[in-house]
Amino acid sequence: MINIAFVIDAIESPTAGTEKQLLLLIRHLDRARFRPYLCVLRSSQWLNKEFGDCEVVDIGVSSWFRPASWLNLLRFSAFLRRKGIDIVQTHFVDGNKIGILAAKLAGVKGIVSTRRNQGYWHSKNELLLLDILNRWVSRFLANSDSTRRWAAKAERIDIQRIDVIHNALELDRYQPVICRPPAGYMAEIGFPADAVVIGIVANLRRVKAIDVFLRAAAMVTGHCPAARFIVVGDGPERAALEGLCRELGIGSVVRFMGSCLDIPAILAGMDIGVLSSSSESFSNSILEYLAAGLPVVCTDVGGAREAVEDGTNGYVVEPGDFASMADGIRKIMEGENLTKMGRQSREMAERSFSLPCVMRLHEEFFQGVALR
Repeated sequence: MINIAFVIDAIESPTAGTEKQLLLLIRHLDRARFRPYLCVLRSSQWLNKEFGDCEVVDIGVSSWFRPASWLNLLRFSAFLRRKGIDIVQTHFVDGNKIGILAAKLAGVKGIVSTRRNQGYWHSKNELLLLDILNRWVSRFLANSDSTRRWAAKAERIDIQRIDVIHNALELDRYQPVICRPPAGYMAEIGFPADAVVIGIVANLRRVKAIDVFLRAAAMVTGHCPAARFIVVGDGPERAALEGLCRELGIGSVVRFMGSCLDIPAILAGMDIGVLSSSSESFSNSILEYLAAGLPVVCTDVGGAREAVEDGTNGYVVEPGDFASMADGIRKIMEGENLTKMGRQSREMAERSFSLPCVMRLHEEFFQGVALR
């Protein structure tokens, strides 16, 4: 039995990208071979009420400047020794620091540090600290080849120490039907029955660059009267983005849907999926679009080109280029492109990102780390 402690800052919701992938991994690990522990720096209402897939450890680290946090780090290290943890896998900025330090103190031989973004949070001091912590890491795990190459360059990690496993999809949760929204869906959100719905699923944070999507929407609307747009997600940028809609004069064709737990149901009412981010590692939203059989228009960030083949199942444009994004959306709406590209998306999802395939890679990876 291989005991694995997954360390992450917190899980407030099961829908965010890294959190969703970690929860999928924990839920589907072969319990005959692996015993997972979910270790969070701070607990949450969702974890306390909804999560039951494995033992949860509340490490209790809220600030580096509180003596209690350092004491709790030592207690967590003792927990790792007591449970005979074989592998500690870390996620996010603080989870990475706490997890690596505690694992080193506990004498854990298998320390895996994940790279699931391309360091828009990196500062000079962070890089100096990572230079020290990275020496104690057994293997690094990226979720795209783009991020693997970025981490090797930005953090001066030997690229041979970095493995790549893409994000996973539960394909049976997504209905690969093209251009057939559920009955009543359009009326429910105030769109005409013949609308072509272009949507984006993202947290409303600056890095997601939703303003680029909205500016593209304004350009598409002038040429394609049937086009309608939805923004699925919430966050600190929402008020500003709603103001931008009014400024662009597109309030009547855009709907802000807020947070949604049932993403597959939302995607079933969309025709085209969009990603407008200025930085990503490997977008879960893109994978969900593929699973739902949606053509994709996305910015060239992270591993986008590892999922979207330009001109085959969508279009890839430069970050910030809303004119090219609008052009890509218009091209997809022409002729048979919606149906043809949608089928290509679903085939890509089945071929490369299905949950059984990705789980097998994870289990082989953990087996290898434990045997080193």
